[in-house]
Amino acid sequence: MSGLEDRTARIIICEDERIVALDLRAFLQRNGYEVPSLFASAEDLLESVEALEPDLVLMDIHLQGAMDGIEAAAILLERWAIPVILLTAYADGPTIERAKLTHPYAYILKPYDERELRTAISIGLYRASMEKRLRTSEERYRGLFEHGLAATMLAEPGGRVLEANNAFAALAPDAGNAQDILADPVDAERLVAAMEKGDSYGPVEVRIKRADGAEAWVLLSAAPMRLSDGTAAYQFQAVDITERKSLADQLLHAQKLSALGRFAGGVAHDFNNVLTAVMGYSRLLRSDLEEEGHPLEELDGIDQAAKRAAALARQLLLFSRREDMKLAVFSLSELAREDERMLRRIIGEGATLVIRALADDDLVRVDRARVEQAVVNLIANARDVTDRGGRIYLATGTVRYDEPVMGAIEPVPAGDWSYIEVVDEGPGIPPELLDKVFQPFFTTKPADRGTGLGLSTVAGIVRQAEGRIALVSKPGAGTTMRLLFPRVQGGQPREEAGAHDRGAVRARHGSLPAGAYRPRILLVEHDDSVRAILEALMERAGYAVFSATHPGEALLIAENMANGPDLLVADDELPLMGGVELAGRLRAGGRAVPALYLRAADGNHEDRPAVDSATGAEAFLDKPFTEDELMDAMEGLLPRRS
Repeated sequence: MSGLEDRTARIIICEDERIVALDLRAFLQRNGYEVPSLFASAEDLLESVEALEPDLVLMDIHLQGAMDGIEAAAILLERWAIPVILLTAYADGPTIERAKLTHPYAYILKPYDERELRTAISIGLYRASMEKRLRTSEERYRGLFEHGLAATMLAEPGGRVLEANNAFAALAPDAGNAQDILADPVDAERLVAAMEKGDSYGPVEVRIKRADGAEAWVLLSAAPMRLSDGTAAYQFQAVDITERKSLADQLLHAQKLSALGRFAGGVAHDFNNVLTAVMGYSRLLRSDLEEEGHPLEELDGIDQAAKRAAALARQLLLFSRREDMKLAVFSLSELAREDERMLRRIIGEGATLVIRALADDDLVRVDRARVEQAVVNLIANARDVTDRGGRIYLATGTVRYDEPVMGAIEPVPAGDWSYIEVVDEGPGIPPELLDKVFQPFFTTKPADRGTGLGLSTVAGIVRQAEGRIALVSKPGAGTTMRLLFPRVQGGQPREEAGAHDRGAVRARHGSLPAGAYRPRILLVEHDDSVRAILEALMERAGYAVFSATHPGEALLIAENMANGPDLLVADDELPLMGGVELAGRLRAGGRAVPALYLRAADGNHEDRPAVDSATGAEAFLDKPFTEDELMDAMEGLLPRRS
C-alpha cells in the first residue's frame, strides 16, 4: 500500500445505510480526504481493496451480506494491515469485546459527532503512518537478517537456538544447540565457558559439522545481548572461510615446495660437481687398468652407479623446474624395461607389476628423464589405489588415428603416436571427478599422503613434449592412463648411435705426438675436486693446463701468457664473475679466445650477458660429463690436429 507522504489520504466507507454513507462522504471531502468508493457489504469491499489501496476504512458493524464489519476488520488488519475505525450503533458488551480483537483505531457510536470523528480520523491516520514506517523498518532489517551473507543466529545463554537466518540454516541446518555444531570438543567447551560467564566468544577460526557429515571452517563470534523484552541472549555470527583457508594452505604448500625446489636445485648443482669428479677419476683408473690387462667389471659398476646418480640429479632439477629440455630419440619399450627394477621398488610388495613392452618401433623424441618422472607418478598413483595382491600393468606400443579423437584434456590429433600406459585394478575415478584430476592441488588422498601435484606434473610434462593424454576409468573397473607422444619414423635410439661410435671417439682422443705443439688451456673451476680431475684428463690428452680457482687469478695468468690461452674452459657460475663475462674480458684486446663453459644443467641462463661469438667460438657442456664428451667439446673449439 502507498503511504500518506506522496498523496492525499484515501478513506473508504463501508456502510449499508445509503443516507449515512453519503453524509460521511460529504464530511470527509469537506475535510480534504479522498473517498474513492462506498460499499454496502464487506464482501464487495474485500474484493476491491487491493485496487483502491485505502489508507483507512470507516466500517459499520451491521452490513449487508453474510460477513459483518468486525470479521471484515480482522481480515483487513491481518492480510493488508489496513487500519479500521468502527462507526456503529452497537454498544453492547459482547460486540465491544469482539471488536477489541481486531484492534480498531477508534470505536465511535452513531449518531457521530463531527469533531470527535475528525479527531479520530486524524489520530488514526497518524498512527497508521507511524506503524507503517515501523513495519517497513522491521521488514528491512528482517530482510538484512534473513538474506545476509554472514550466517547469524540468536541463542539462549544455555545454547538453545532461538532463531537463525538462511545463511546459518544452510551452514548448519539441524543446529538445535550452539555448541553442538562445533566439531572440536575443546572449542565447544570454551564456548560454553564463555556463555556461562556472560563473556563474548571469538572471533576465532573453528571447524563446524555440516548436515552431510563434512566439516567446514568458519570465523565464529558470539556476543551477549538483550532482546526487546529484556531476555538475555547471544548473537552468533559465522563467515564460511573453508575455501579461503584451503587456498591459504595451498599457497603455504606451494611456498614450501618452491623452497624445497630451490634447495633441490642447489643440491643437484653440487651433486653434479661431485659426479664429474667421480666419473673423471673412474676414466683415469680405467685407462691404467686397461694397460695392465686387469678386468674392468668393478669400474663398469662405478660408471653405471654414476650414471644413475646423474639421472637422480636430473630428477631433482626437474622437480625444481630448473632443467632445460634435453631431447633424445629412444624407445618407450626400452625405457619400460630398463626402469623395471626401479618401478618394482616403488610399488613394493603390496601389488604385482606386469610389463608388456614388446614393441621395437615406438620411438619418440622427448626428454627421457621427464617421461620417466611422469611414469613414476602414474605408477605411484596406481599403487595407492590397488589392493594388496592386485596387479598394475605397464604397457607400450604404437597407434594410428585417422581422425582426431577426444583426449583427457584436449583432442588427440590424427597421426602416428607411440604410447606408454599404466593400468590399475583399483576402484576407478567417479565421473564427476574426471575433469578435476589434472588440476594442481586437487587430490582425493588424505593430507599426509598426497599433494595434488602428481597428475598436474604429468600433464605439464606431456604438454611440453607436444603429447596427449587418454584416460579411461569407470567406478569399480580400474583406470587406464595412456601417455601419447608423436612417433619418430625411421630413426634409431640416440644412445645406440653413441655406443656405436665409442671406439672411434676413444681412438680420436689419444695423447699428442711427442714434440707436437701443446695447446694451452686456461682452466677456471672453483671446485677443487672437479678442477683436479679436469687437469689430469687434459694433461693426459697432451694439453698444457694453466688452472685457476677464480676469475681474478685467471686474468693474472692470462696476462703472463704470450698471446693468451688457446682455449678457456671455465665454470659457468664463478664467484664475482661468470664464465661468459670472463671470456669477454679475455677478448677485450681483440683476441679471439674460444671458450667452453661448464654448467650445472640448471637451465638458469636468462640473466647471462650476451657475448659476440664472432670474437671467439664458444660452447656449453653440462655436468656431469664423460671424458669423451669433454674432449669432443674441446676439439670442436680448437683447430683440428693433423
